[in-house]
Formats: sequence, C-alpha cells, structure tokens
Amino acid sequence: MTSNASARLAGISFAAAPVLLIAYGSVRLLAEGSKEPGAAWTVGHLAFLFGVLFFGAICAGVYRMAAAGGGPVRRRLARAGFVAGLVGVAAAAAQALIDLYVGLRAADKPAMRELFGQVQDVPGVMPAVYTVGPLFLYLGMIILLATLKGRDAVRAQALFVLGTAANAVSLDLLPLGGLCYLLAFVPLRRRTPPTATLPARPA
Repeated sequence: MTSNASARLAGISFAAAPVLLIAYGSVRLLAEGSKEPGAAWTVGHLAFLFGVLFFGAICAGVYRMAAAGGGPVRRRLARAGFVAGLVGVAAAAAQALIDLYVGLRAADKPAMRELFGQVQDVPGVMPAVYTVGPLFLYLGMIILLATLKGRDAVRAQALFVLGTAANAVSLDLLPLGGLCYLLAFVPLRRRTPPTATLPARPA
C-alpha cells in the first residue's frame, strides 16, 4: 500500500473505528439476543472486529503525524506507541475472532459458555487475548497522542482517556466511549501527512 493510500485509510479510520465501536456497544446494549448465539451477536462482533482493525490504521496515521513533526526522541516514543498499539490490535482482533467462532458454533448460551471455557483454558490465551494483550492498544494510543503537538492533540488525548475510562467502568458505556473517541479523532484527520513512512521493522 502506498503512503498516500495509507494516509487516506487512516483518515477514514479516524471516523470509522469509533463509529463501529458505537455500533457494537449499541447492539450489545439494545438488541435482543445480543449476548447469545444469533444474528445480533454476529453483527455486533463483526462491528467490533472491523473497528479494531481500523484502530490499527489510526495507530499508523498518528505515527505519521508524530514522525513528520517531531525530533528523534519524539519519533522513538511514537515508534514505541505504534508497536504497542499494533500488539493491542492483534490481541483484540483475536478476541473478536474467537467470539465470532464461538457464536457461530454454539447452539445456545450454555454451549457458548462451554466453548469459551475450552478456548480460555488453553494456557496463555486469557492474558494474551483477553486481560492483558488488548490493553496495549489503549497504552499505545495514549503514547502516540502524547507525541503530537497542538491544542487539538491535547484535547484528543483527554477525550481518548475519558472514553477508555468509560469503557473500563462498564461495557454498557461502550457507546459513550466510542463517542469520546469520535470527538477525539475526527479533528485529527486533516493533520495526517501522506508522505511520512512507517517503521521498517515495527516489531
């Protein structure tokens, strides 16, 4: 993918990721049958999966902003945030895929609980995919936003932290968290530089 295409994808992602998170949270909160196998579970978790993937593009976009406008220390910090963010994206995407698989395989809620138990009993799955791994997405985004300059960057970081706190308090607050992310990210779209390159070896 060219730098210009990556920048355009990042620009779309600044809106798409939080909107999809709002959609997932709304389905989970309002749709009948959203917590058991069925259409609502599948639709909600597809929104979650694609939202997470768009967050990966946001990490790339914010990294480009920091790399284009900062010195060596700022670029190294942005690189660390970028890598952490991608680790979190991978973990959260794996969680979404597991949830989709379980929802499609299970016939009812007890069967879903049994399948989840089988998957989560595998050593390392719980910390890597559920309890620790996804936190790197939030950590990476906070680091990345901290490397940006300007009033809109400060506001974006404050709104991102507020949205993350809302999500941590209760999953029922996911729509509120997504709205905070939307307000944080959309003003940054115009700042995405098309020519800055990503780290050659992010891992």
